[in-house]
Amino acid sequence: MVLPDGGVLDLPDARAWDTWALQQGLAEPLAVRWAANWRWVLISFGLLLVVGIAGWRWGIPALAEGAVRVLPPAWEARIGERALDEVDARWLKPSQLPAAQQMAIKAAVESMVQRAYPDGDSTHKRPIYRLHLRDGGKLLGPNAFALPGGDIVVTDALVKLLPGEEGRPSPALLGVVAHELGHVRERHGMKMLFKTGLVGLFTGLWIGDYSSVLATVPAWMAQADYSREAEREADSEALRVMRAAGIDPREMVRFFGALKKAMPERDGDSAAFGLASHPADSERIRFFETGTR
Repeated sequence: MVLPDGGVLDLPDARAWDTWALQQGLAEPLAVRWAANWRWVLISFGLLLVVGIAGWRWGIPALAEGAVRVLPPAWEARIGERALDEVDARWLKPSQLPAAQQMAIKAAVESMVQRAYPDGDSTHKRPIYRLHLRDGGKLLGPNAFALPGGDIVVTDALVKLLPGEEGRPSPALLGVVAHELGHVRERHGMKMLFKTGLVGLFTGLWIGDYSSVLATVPAWMAQADYSREAEREADSEALRVMRAAGIDPREMVRFFGALKKAMPERDGDSAAFGLASHPADSERIRFFETGTR
């Protein structure tokens, strides 16, 4: 017990002290009384759980959205450059595609962007992007991804998976790039980075060890959930871009079919532990076929 003058009273018989304190009318702190009552413990745990879920579902995403809105574009571009340098050093090599084919792909993408984001259209502001063709080897396979700041990477394997005709890129390949443009336009990369970092920070503070592996689990769960939302937003933008550029959105069905044929072990409709970074393939195919979910 801490005395008013800062002294400390230490008694060997805690039960005797409790009996005397009650006789003198000294009430125990509210937290102590709650901890001694199992009903209040359950209520407190339930409230903590509700607050935690609400923070995960709405609070942290709102903080991430706000942080991205005030982040200077130059900073985001710098983060993207560092990220591209990192993936280049670890997983990517220069593209092995013929130079003429690379130029044709980049020209077709730029034409699609100009038609989908015409000058003076304030509703659909043209995103700043940089298209990079890379050899991802067997590790990345047919893949495309967008980094913060507007860098879009398309692997050689994806180009070969979706061959074009008469020197023109496949409309399905352009659809995949349109999807990545959706990520760039909505700044999903930075939002995910902020959200994952915030979840990891709060979890680390809660469990008292930021470096613990346990702290990464909620961050991964939040990231997986957010990715599903982001993928649907990117699909919606891809659908709009393809229509505006005169590309049949049903070409994306070809992409899913080619992906299934090249990777038969991949089950695009299954989710691990109820979480997945992408919506089910069947949902996405239906969306590009009908324009509705």
